[in-house]
Amino acid sequence: MIKSILFCTDGSEYSGVAGDYAIWLAQKLRARIVALHVTDVRLLEGPLLADLSGAIGAQPYEALVPQLQEIQKQHATVILDAVADRCRQAGVQCSALHRTGSLVENIADEETRTELVVLGQRGEHARTIGQFLGSSVERVVRHSIKPCLVTPDKFREIRQVLMAYDGSAQSSKSLQGAIELCQALKLKLDIVTVVPVPPEMGVTPALEDAVRMARDHGIEPSPETLVGHAEQQILECAERRGADLIVMGAYGHTRIRELMLGSTTSHVVRKSSVPVLLTR
Repeated sequence: MIKSILFCTDGSEYSGVAGDYAIWLAQKLRARIVALHVTDVRLLEGPLLADLSGAIGAQPYEALVPQLQEIQKQHATVILDAVADRCRQAGVQCSALHRTGSLVENIADEETRTELVVLGQRGEHARTIGQFLGSSVERVVRHSIKPCLVTPDKFREIRQVLMAYDGSAQSSKSLQGAIELCQALKLKLDIVTVVPVPPEMGVTPALEDAVRMARDHGIEPSPETLVGHAEQQILECAERRGADLIVMGAYGHTRIRELMLGSTTSHVVRKSSVPVLLTR
């Protein structure tokens, strides 16, 4: 089960809520938190600073870079100290890391030593991007090899899980993860499958298999077959059933899948008002 949680923070409101979920899970699972803040190297090498170097000259710009790096370091220290203080008050073990470079690469490196990645649905530029999924968030969850919990803008305690199941091998792994989480946290489990037209028997073989699997592990789920577009039906069902967490399979790692920005996964993660756990 989960013993170490990688919490990615940028100091934004969304990452603050992600911290609430990371701490809550760490308390329930007796896990430790690794708080990671990454200073994106593009902040020090981007077009704005390139223009600045052209305006003030190469030598003054080179003298300015260390000052910019120190500002970023101080910024990271403030963010990570705040996380460490919250964890201390919650009785959760926490270690803090500040890295400079590529966000995706640094998270990919650190996640190998943890079992779960937690990050906010949007980042520090949430007011600018509006309803669009944060680009950094999407890049992380597409490339991650570990389960990712993407959290919304408000925290609420998890009591009921909605598992979106389609009968695939990936979905079966997701169901196994959902079952283990429900066992560990004593949560209720809903299992739904979405089809384009109503099945003749009212329930699909895939859903029957999922229910059987849950029962084999001592969980009595509440199943439902939904008809329509998967992303819309999953979100509507989660709201109707009062789910506090949606569990579903993550993106594939093929180049073609990475280009499918309109996938069910992207839509649900972007629009969900509750956390979405993307499993591998």
